[in-house]
Amino acid sequence: MSEDAVDDEGGGSGKILLILGLVLGVGIGGGAGYFMSGSGGEDASAESEEKVEEMKPKGDLLPIDIEKLTVPIYSMRNNSRRFIGNFFVDVRLQVYGQEKQIAVKRAETQLQHAFLSAMSRADLMVEGSTSDIDFDKAAMILKSRADEILGADIVENVSIIKSVRMGR
Repeated sequence: MSEDAVDDEGGGSGKILLILGLVLGVGIGGGAGYFMSGSGGEDASAESEEKVEEMKPKGDLLPIDIEKLTVPIYSMRNNSRRFIGNFFVDVRLQVYGQEKQIAVKRAETQLQHAFLSAMSRADLMVEGSTSDIDFDKAAMILKSRADEILGADIVENVSIIKSVRMGR
């Protein structure tokens, strides 16, 4: 009988150590999870600063040129559209990074179609002139069309490099 009594006491302390180990393991695991989730106050602010730095574009602006885009230009006067003429327009899109440059190159045909459509529908002429395109107004329209097609974070800048009116 004395052997049975000794076995019961050893089994009881083993169970207590097992339960204590489980509680400590869950506590340490939960604390590590809490710390890793970013709920640690100062660590969370440091991580957000790192994310802001990552979001800043890295590298140089890479140009993508679309040359000799033939666009019919109309002028809006007195609620009517008047054909001004056809223009050859050179457009430059600028992006950060080669991934974005590749995305623009892949969608170049869509962009050309969207640019033709947008420029032929809008009144792009300089006020009081029938031969000069307002480059700033055209660039704003083309930038919004590029953002619609590719997304707002792909194209950084759109500019009109040159426009030449075709003779009649």
